[in-house]
Amino acid sequence: MEIEFQNLRLEELDKPAFFLATLIETSLKQNLFPVLLFTGSMGAGKTTFTSKLVKKITPTANVNSPTYTLINQYPISDRNDFFHHFDLHRLKSRQDLEELGFEEIWGKSGVSIIEWWQIANEEIRELPLKIQVDFQIVSEEERNITFKSDDIDSYPILKNIWDSLERYPV
Repeated sequence: MEIEFQNLRLEELDKPAFFLATLIETSLKQNLFPVLLFTGSMGAGKTTFTSKLVKKITPTANVNSPTYTLINQYPISDRNDFFHHFDLHRLKSRQDLEELGFEEIWGKSGVSIIEWWQIANEEIRELPLKIQVDFQIVSEEERNITFKSDDIDSYPILKNIWDSLERYPV
């Protein structure tokens, strides 16, 4: 399944953020722990979108890039759980990844948002609920954001949310 939001300016990120927040909140109510896989070049808006998304659920969250810390956590409102925001860009090998033990979090609690996730493809592949979020730079002010997931079909309640958005052009 795939949905694309085209030619978005910064102030238009609310629509895709709201859609994804709805999927996240519904997932968590079903005791599903989504893993969001963010792809895009430097400056494509991954952390900016993360901030919009997290604040849809936890308005007081202070979201910033985990580039140097590798992981930041933000509380999820009304839950004893967290958004786990990872940036794997600085990892050089799969051994670096294994030593950090992040796979103990992914898909097991809260919501995992993983930037530069490709180095962990093997660990992520079998997780039950993955959504890829691809960021493409259209111009200095505009981005395309595409959501893709082969896992949504396995969860009828999530598929209904996805299908409801597909009915409307974006």
